[in-house]
Amino acid sequence: MKRTILRCAFFVCMAMPAFAAAQKPFDFRGLQLGIALDAFRRDEPARATPPGSVAVCDTDIDAASLGMVLRDTHSLSIACKWAHRTQGGWRESAAVVDGTLARDHVLRFLAMPGDPSPRLYRMSFVIDARVADDFAEGLSSKFGRSRVERANGYQTRTWENATSSITLEANGAAASARVIYRLKAYEAWLRDTTDRWRLAAVHDAP
Repeated sequence: MKRTILRCAFFVCMAMPAFAAAQKPFDFRGLQLGIALDAFRRDEPARATPPGSVAVCDTDIDAASLGMVLRDTHSLSIACKWAHRTQGGWRESAAVVDGTLARDHVLRFLAMPGDPSPRLYRMSFVIDARVADDFAEGLSSKFGRSRVERANGYQTRTWENATSSITLEANGAAASARVIYRLKAYEAWLRDTTDRWRLAAVHDAP
């Protein structure tokens, strides 16, 4: 009996790291979904080039020079991009994805009720279609096999765990592909909140 209990305890201990990994939000080059905006801006270096790039968010006055719509700090969702200062003003930096320069990127934060600071709930990158397969292989080696769906000429690969997901969508005829990291609970809360606002607007309409 004692030996059986010890054996069971051993297997439970062995399974704990895998269980923890299944609960942990996905990360992009060590930048994990769920990080607070304050910690992101204070502690996280840009995953972008040129060196010295910093995060500029649409709550910053400098965001206007990047073509971003200015918002206040109480906005439902806050968008940030990596950028660098030039003699002509601020310019958007290029996120580095799988060793190549992304065509576009945006990182989004929101605060659910009870959050002291908005948290990173979505990261989106537009990458060159030529590196999509190589990037997918890297994701599979890190997070396991993906689920593959095909429809209307698009192929969507999805990696998913209990708290987050990654989708890689590509069209065989297109020159680019899109990668989106999502934090499930925050995406669901945002959808629900947006739907309630829309419904309230319909009811309030004359």
